Amino acid sequence: MMNPNCRFENVEAIFEGRLRGNQLMLSGKGLTHEEARLLWQSPRMQEVSWLDLDDNNLGDQGVQELVECSFLENVQYLNLNQNNVSDEGLKFLAKAKYLGKLKRLHLKGNPIKGEGVIALFNSDLLLSTFQINDGWTCKKREGWRYKPQI
Repeated sequence: MMNPNCRFENVEAIFEGRLRGNQLMLSGKGLTHEEARLLWQSPRMQEVSWLDLDDNNLGDQGVQELVECSFLENVQYLNLNQNNVSDEGLKFLAKAKYLGKLKRLHLKGNPIKGEGVIALFNSDLLLSTFQINDGWTCKKREGWRYKPQI
């Protein structure tokens, strides 16, 4: 049965023409968190290392569902610009179990005040670079990632 909140019949309809090798280009598709659920349920997401979700409508709930998706284990680049993600969403990202390879995170154009950024800095994510506003790129230094082996 089709969800009335979803414009896509199935996940293939989302992938169609937008999956290029390991890059999934979904910018400007107006995806809601309900529609994005089709992606999070698809094993094909394991092929994706570059996930461009720029300019969609995921919100914090969409981010919460994204971080619970075990198929995103190979994602290295995640673009969440203009998705109405607040500090709450960043806190979900900071606790992500399956984004172990994530290196670049783009968050421009979201209503972020700061607490979530601190959560990301203090997280165990490998993140080397994240952009929060135009021209405002954070780079984590090696030392921030250092965890002594006990």
